Amino acid sequence: MTTRQLVLPARRPSRTPRGKRALRRNLIGWSFLAPAIALIGVFTITPFGQAILLSFQSWDGVSPDTPWVGFDNYAFVASDPIFWASMRNVVFFGVVGFIVGNGVALGMALAVNSVTRGKTFFRTVFYLPGVLSVVVVGLLFSFILAPGSGVLNRLLGLVGLDGQNWLGDPAVALPVVAAVFVWFHWGFGFLLFLAGLQDVPKELYEAAELDGANRWERFRYITWPQLAPVTSIVSLLTLLAALQIFGTVQVLTNGGPGNHTMVPTLAIYNEAFVNWRYGSAAAMSVIFGGALVLLSVLQLAITRRRSRV
Repeated sequence: MTTRQLVLPARRPSRTPRGKRALRRNLIGWSFLAPAIALIGVFTITPFGQAILLSFQSWDGVSPDTPWVGFDNYAFVASDPIFWASMRNVVFFGVVGFIVGNGVALGMALAVNSVTRGKTFFRTVFYLPGVLSVVVVGLLFSFILAPGSGVLNRLLGLVGLDGQNWLGDPAVALPVVAAVFVWFHWGFGFLLFLAGLQDVPKELYEAAELDGANRWERFRYITWPQLAPVTSIVSLLTLLAALQIFGTVQVLTNGGPGNHTMVPTLAIYNEAFVNWRYGSAAAMSVIFGGALVLLSVLQLAITRRRSRV
């Protein structure tokens, strides 16, 4: 008896199921993204394109003529000592914000997370600077750091120490403004670190204690790895905030003394709205914006690589 193999006809591909469902999902998703894409195109990409175009033109902000000057604006910026001094200063702000700011925020979050009472009080007090206006912060520290009648110098006088011209001395003005920036922004990182700490499973700490791990080993092998995603986000946002600092510097020192606290955003503002050289201001914006984009891409690449490890 021979066995006849039953050969079924090839099934024709269905027209509807997966392909159409996937297409429908994509269309629905893109329809929700369309307003955001339109806003980004109008308010982000278009102004950036106009800034690039303006960087090759000469414009005083009033005249209808915008003559094409090629790379003259970039040559002017390349030889501008104020702009490059501001770039060096903003690197200092970035390092201080990245290391000191994040370190202080993490330390405060660890301290608050370890206490059993008063968490709400400390959470409110530590985040309080973040709710203040930058103008209020500037005026507040102008009174505190005033050379003659400032609170800080009076406290130093009570213990027999000499006061300082904190915002007028070129040797100390930049670190003082950076310290004010850290005080103003530590609340944001503090809240994110505290939220991340509260999500770490307690069972990990209990198991580590049973194995005899001390406090430092628990932090190194449990807390720090568990906080890796939060640390990446806080680091990126703090770094960008430090590099884009403007209001704190403008209110406290306006870039002085002698441009020792000048930052790129304030230099661009002065070039456009004080010196009326919009073309060179646009060239500064393109250079500074390109540096920020490269730094953000590098930071995201490092974060992605770290998350895969």
